[in-house]
Amino acid sequence: MSKRLLEIADLEVTVQRRGREITPVDGVSLTLDRGEILGIAGESGSGKTLTLRSILGMLPHGSRIRGDLRFALADDPPAPFSPDAVHGHGISIIFQEPMTALNPTMRIGDLIAEGPRIHKGLDKAEGRARAIELMKLVGIPNPERRSKMWPHQLSGGLRQRVMIATALSTEPKLVLCDEPTTALDVSVQDQILGLLQDLRNRLDMAIIFVSHDIAVLGELCDRLAIMYAGQIVEIGPTDDVIADPKHPYTAALMSSVPSFQKSEDDLVGIPGHPPDPESFAPGCRFAPRCAFAQPDCRTAHYDLVEVSAMRATSCIHPEALSPS
Repeated sequence: MSKRLLEIADLEVTVQRRGREITPVDGVSLTLDRGEILGIAGESGSGKTLTLRSILGMLPHGSRIRGDLRFALADDPPAPFSPDAVHGHGISIIFQEPMTALNPTMRIGDLIAEGPRIHKGLDKAEGRARAIELMKLVGIPNPERRSKMWPHQLSGGLRQRVMIATALSTEPKLVLCDEPTTALDVSVQDQILGLLQDLRNRLDMAIIFVSHDIAVLGELCDRLAIMYAGQIVEIGPTDDVIADPKHPYTAALMSSVPSFQKSEDDLVGIPGHPPDPESFAPGCRFAPRCAFAQPDCRTAHYDLVEVSAMRATSCIHPEALSPS
């Protein structure tokens, strides 16, 4: 069996804005192994969600995808695929806000059973039995009773568990998570993160988890990709990226994250604003906000370059971050 599950090379996503085309995701390349959890972090508007949704083709009308997407549907190495080929078969998605993602006119059991009935050919009784089995798997108490309830009758935490059960209903190899814990309180968030880790271990399921919350990603993910202005600027093992950034944007992002170890005075905001996709300039897109920028930063071509085992950065002056 091939270890590699997903390969994305030179992904570009073009969307329509005010009658013109823009490319908010530009040249993204990522890999994912079976059973691995990969996090994608960055400020709002960096292209995280578009990258995630492009894997399933869930993009605004008029959008176009370029690049090489490969996925291992069976035990073979990854092969080229179209998003339609894997939707409901090998890849599922969990959205940020379950109340807008769950059909309010369907009972919980029917929502969860819909995927297996469509993609696995289960009849109504088999679908209901599968839904209750999945509700037990994701820790929903009294599943028989709650399977007959409507989405609005459940708490936010239980609705998110329903979303996870729905995503698992077709037995995916990969689950895409679009900030699924953002709207939850801290205690429920911890429960959901623990559930995802447990399901990964039990089902050998890979996860791509998109968030702006570094603390969440640090708790959950094996590797972390940092995204800025539509591009991956750094990637590596999560603990290494957080503790020893190799790109100035990553370092600035970590300095702005609150923690119990930092006082309010220790927090440092990132000056300026991310560039608009309509006006991406040549060179490093972070250069106008970077304290270490040099003249060639505004003109050079940037690709991810390996700087150590399993670590890569697009910064051409990573030595600027090293203690003198």
